[in-house]
This record gives sequence, structure tokens and C-alpha cells, in this order.
Amino acid sequence: MKKLYLQLCLLFVLASCASTNNLNITSKTSLWNLSELSETELAIANELLAYGLEHEALYTLLDTLKPMTSMGFPLSYPIAKAGEMKDGDKNVVDLRSDSTQMALAELTKWNNVLESLSNEEFSFHLIPYRFAYQGKRNLQILVVRRDKLAELLNDKAAFFAQWGFTANADPATVLTAMEFEERNDRYRAYGYLFGYPEHAVNFFVEASISEKETGEFVTRDFFSMPVAVGKTGYFTYATPKGYSPNEIDSAIYKAAVSTLDQYNSLKPKYSDPNGEVDAVRLISDFWKKTSVYQ
Repeated sequence: MKKLYLQLCLLFVLASCASTNNLNITSKTSLWNLSELSETELAIANELLAYGLEHEALYTLLDTLKPMTSMGFPLSYPIAKAGEMKDGDKNVVDLRSDSTQMALAELTKWNNVLESLSNEEFSFHLIPYRFAYQGKRNLQILVVRRDKLAELLNDKAAFFAQWGFTANADPATVLTAMEFEERNDRYRAYGYLFGYPEHAVNFFVEASISEKETGEFVTRDFFSMPVAVGKTGYFTYATPKGYSPNEIDSAIYKAAVSTLDQYNSLKPKYSDPNGEVDAVRLISDFWKKTSVYQ
């Protein structure tokens, strides 16, 4: 947890330094108008998008493979209930403490950034995890492709309709409800939202049920799509032990490699001599050339 908190602090320090160095990150594009953000917030927005492009969010930001992706910045703040506190207690957070004030100031910046990045195509969300840990609340940043989420809610209506979700459901409502659901419904929902194929989602849920009933871990293999920072460990799903990839797996892999190749060819055109990427402009220019804007 300490490592995650230090990672967050480092991000804000780097963003602050970037803003003072005047990196000339684009604030107005055909996809986004971020002119209401401060220099620091604009740098944070660009850093978040750049990180996402280097990781599995590439397949949401520049592709349709993943209706939703974690942006890779798990945030942790000392604002949750301490162990002695009870359900329903009203005085949970010490608003006078320096750590609380720092946390709320940072969360205000994050909410500004994510609100400005959200538009008709993308929806960015800061969602708290259901369970706290030793007085710390962990949160995740998620990006949703609105059109792909609508398709998913329609295609998997036999599952998602039990919560009253229709194709035009608000993404924040869907994500929050699923995070706070019971274990296996949560697993199935996240499997679909993260773009895993039906057979992989079924295996993971069935393995979870089996482990609960028997107390024995179900051994498994993993199928991974490459991202810019590595070939495994990011866009990855579990499969039965000894499983051989089928046509669906191969199609996902080939589509991912094609998108990764496109990104790697585009990246140098949007990078300054120090390697800083204008991710805001890269993503906007990419989608301007697709049918989304035609």
C-alpha cells in the first residue's frame, strides 16, 4: 500500500514539474477540450493517457477489444474506517489531518481530470474498491468506450438485465454496482467488461465456484496479448491447464498485435526529443481518421 501511495505522489510531482517545463501538451483537439484544466491537471491527464497507451488501455483507447480498461493507477488513501469503527459510524475521516487534506486535494484534481476527459466516446471513472485495508481506501481509474459498453449490455442482457441495466445505462452506475456485487457475479461482469471471451469468463467463474466448494485451487494457464511495455501480464485471461488457443483467442491476439503495431508506428510522430508523448493529440488524431467521426 505504501508503494502505491508513493507512486501516486510521484505522479503528481512529475506532472507538476512537467507543467513548469511548458511541455506544450495539446489542450484542444477534435476529441477533447481540456482548456479548463490547470497546467498541472493537463499534464496529469496526458500522463494518464500516455501510461494507458503503453499498457492494456491501448485496446480501449485505440481499439474496440476492451469495452473497459483499468488505467493502471491504483490509488490508496488513509481515509477508510479504522478497525475499531462500526458500520454506520458518522465521524470516520479526520478532516483536520494533513494526510486527509492532501488526499482530498489530490482526489479533487483527479475528478477534474477525469470529468474533462469524459466525452461522447469515452467515460473515465474513479471507482472505490469495495473493501478497505487497514484504514486505507483503494480506488481504481477506469476508462469505458461508451459504444462498446452499450453493445455489451445488449449482447449480455441475460446477465446484466438482472440489475435493470439497458444499453443506455450510465457507465458509473454499472461499474459501481458490479464492484460492490457478490464475488462470482462481480467476476463475470468484470470478465465481460474487460473484453475476455465467453469461454474464459466461464472458466474463471466456474473455477471460483469449485474452489469455494472444495477448498482446492483450480490450476490454470494464461493467454496474453502483448502491450508496449511487455508481452505478458497485462491484457491476460485465465484458461484451463493445458488449454490450446482456439480461433477466438487467435483472432483477439491478431487484432491486438495489429493495433500495437499501429501505435508503435504513430508514437514517434507525437514524441518530443525527451520522449514525452502528446497522448491527448495522438488519440484524438487517431479517432478523427476513423468512422467514429465520419
